[in-house]
Amino acid sequence: MDAIDTELTPRADEAPKMYWQVLLRLRWLLGGAIGLAFAIGRMLEALWFEPETPLTRVFGDVAAWGLLGGLAVWLTLTWVSRQEQRYQAGLEQALRDQQRAYSQLALLSEVNRRIVDSATLDDILDAAMTFPQRLVPAQATAVVLLNPNGFVEARAQGMSGEELSRLRRVLGIADSVATARQPQMIERSGCACLVLPLHDGMALLGWIELHLEDSIPVASDELALLETIANEVAEAIASARRRSREERAIYQLERAIAEERARIARDIHDGIAQSLAFMRMRVDLWLDWIEHDPQRLRAELLELKTTLREQIRELRRAIFALRPVQFDELGFVGGLRRYIVEFAGQHNWDIDVDLTGTPSTISPEIEAVAFRVVQEALTNVAKHASATRVEVTIGRVDEGLQIVVRDDGQGFDPGALPEAPGHVGLRQMRERLAALRGQLTILSRPGAGTELRAWIPLPMGAREKAVQG
Repeated sequence: MDAIDTELTPRADEAPKMYWQVLLRLRWLLGGAIGLAFAIGRMLEALWFEPETPLTRVFGDVAAWGLLGGLAVWLTLTWVSRQEQRYQAGLEQALRDQQRAYSQLALLSEVNRRIVDSATLDDILDAAMTFPQRLVPAQATAVVLLNPNGFVEARAQGMSGEELSRLRRVLGIADSVATARQPQMIERSGCACLVLPLHDGMALLGWIELHLEDSIPVASDELALLETIANEVAEAIASARRRSREERAIYQLERAIAEERARIARDIHDGIAQSLAFMRMRVDLWLDWIEHDPQRLRAELLELKTTLREQIRELRRAIFALRPVQFDELGFVGGLRRYIVEFAGQHNWDIDVDLTGTPSTISPEIEAVAFRVVQEALTNVAKHASATRVEVTIGRVDEGLQIVVRDDGQGFDPGALPEAPGHVGLRQMRERLAALRGQLTILSRPGAGTELRAWIPLPMGAREKAVQG
């Protein structure tokens, strides 16, 4: 309906506009005719009602009245015509502005619909390449995204990557956009580029480059629309990255659960199952000792009691490992604290837990790895350390998350780790940390306890907020 009304509006105004144009063209003729009518009327008045008036005065009055009447009509028609022209020009400009606003609103609606329908980051980047060019036709377009190692050209068209990199250096785009939040026209050395920063509200995600053949003025409403499009694209990019991180975290969590189940199955098979099978065989042997060698049977039963106590402890540890950690109800810090305290209670340790330095805004991916590090470290202490006291500390160190697990157990030689069959979990721990560009350090020696330190780099936002108390 808007499009139909827009088309009909100028047609409805064509008739009066045409009439005033005719009057404007005929103003000389109409002025002369009315002036002549004034002159004739004055002459007839003088001849009929003032016959004694001198002819010179009559002709003077005729000329004066004719000129004044014609001039008045000419001036009136000219002024009215000019006013009509201004009105028509204003109406046409208002119509053009309305059509412009409508087209911009339609473009913004299309941007929103396209982004909502985008299932992947690639779809969003394609939209980022397409829509700005609808407002500012460019010789070349590029979408640049930032990553921890710098920036990477995610999309480009119209120029080669080498040429775009050269223009980027010549124009100093990276430096100019670092602190900018609004579109910028950058001109240098005969080159021009309109840059649209992409912000997610906290950090710069990247920017869109529109390389132009020459600097062109961009209307303020178009700049505002370009900024809105850039904000929509930035929000979509941030959401896509967040979904990707969450999907990776879910995948890692599922893989960790599968690995933990496999480890528990191995422990049960290699430990409890084999011990029970061995004890069953010995029970068959003991049946013959009831009458013939009761003293030896008594010693065997005492040893069985000790073995069963160890197997019960091992079974409880396996059951505890299968219990879900209450991260949903208690949050990461609260759930991790409860897990550590309950794990220590299973082994009668004196436990000291300090999680006050844990940031409250770390990603699910980092949370999953941090939990696995703590879980594996405590499991190793339970299996190998014979410790009575354990300390767990988590805090921020060197723009990263540091996890420290320290025990007063028997210690070991770290140089023997590659050959030690019981430390497969440490290798998995290193692999998980390496995937996040983290580090693992183990300090120990026989008889002096063990200290495990894991460090994971944190994104900028997570460094600024820590749990208090």
